[in-house]
Amino acid sequence: MSASRSFVTVFPTAEIQALQWWLVADGALETKGCDADPLLAAGLKLPAVGDEPVTHIALMPSALALVRWHDPLEGMTDQQALAAARLAAQDNSLDLENLHIASVVDEVGQAATAAAGKDIMANGLLQLKALGIDPDAIVPAGWLIAPQNETVAEADFGFEKLLRAEKMIAPDEPSLRAHLIGDNRVTVLPEASVDRALVDAAHNATLNLRSGAFAKKAQARMTAQQKRVLGWLAVAAVVISLLIPVVQLAKYHWAAADANAVALAAAEPVIGAVESVDEADRLLDARLISENRGNVAFSVPASALFSAVQQTQGVSIERISYRKDGTVLAGLTAVRNEDMNPALIALQNAGFVITATPRTDATGSSKADVTVRAP
Repeated sequence: MSASRSFVTVFPTAEIQALQWWLVADGALETKGCDADPLLAAGLKLPAVGDEPVTHIALMPSALALVRWHDPLEGMTDQQALAAARLAAQDNSLDLENLHIASVVDEVGQAATAAAGKDIMANGLLQLKALGIDPDAIVPAGWLIAPQNETVAEADFGFEKLLRAEKMIAPDEPSLRAHLIGDNRVTVLPEASVDRALVDAAHNATLNLRSGAFAKKAQARMTAQQKRVLGWLAVAAVVISLLIPVVQLAKYHWAAADANAVALAAAEPVIGAVESVDEADRLLDARLISENRGNVAFSVPASALFSAVQQTQGVSIERISYRKDGTVLAGLTAVRNEDMNPALIALQNAGFVITATPRTDATGSSKADVTVRAP
């Protein structure tokens, strides 16, 4: 776990008014403080410049995270040693249901465990969330201090003073010091050494209590290059969606042009060479009219008229004639003008163009002069 910037805070273990914090940038301690809103005080409320990632580390006080070392059995793999160490840590607990354990194999190949209460973990994470902090790692504070040869190191983090030996991390309680270190010599680390340990926190956060049920949920993070690629993909999708109807329209245009060419080729033996389909249509209509064929043939409108009259009760045809333009002229008769309407409506519904001029003859019968023309 590494980043060019890291933000270290104390893991809150009670209702507190302020948290100690340290901001590390480019391998050096940039600033530190103790504030009710650490992110605001450190200038991290807004996204980092250039979308630079920041690693968040929370330090668990040694009084609340018990660290133990466990000698592995011969022939064990690292995974087996870690499993055995976790079982041993559970055996030493008086509150197994409330126990959260993290484990790691250290630099010398020994399994180490850190045990903390689940309630402490849950409450502390809720307090950090309220401050806008979602730590990447939760590490026992003493784990950051490297053990000293043949001496016990005393480190003062401000929020806690602790003792660190080769296989010991414990709070520096005056009443317990003699019991913990015996006759061993104690070396008080200078503030610069503690600051150096905080600077390296992101690299040394191997014994991480942010695991198991309290593991940080993975968040998708896009790099600047990925954002650019996504932007170009979106542009490409828009261009393609616009090109699809254009291509379809072009295909329809080409298909229509091909169909027109086939139609002109088919009409050429009848009407000769022409340049457009409209001209060919006009010449064919003229040819049909001259030969009394097609829709202008007498049989087309006349049969429609006779069919409509036969289906209408009380209407009859008294005369019928035909013009060369395809118009049928007929005289209809009925008792009333309204009786002829169904026949006329049937012709219109069939697509014929009709006109009707009603009149009454000397006997009082209703007449109508009708023209019927095919569309």
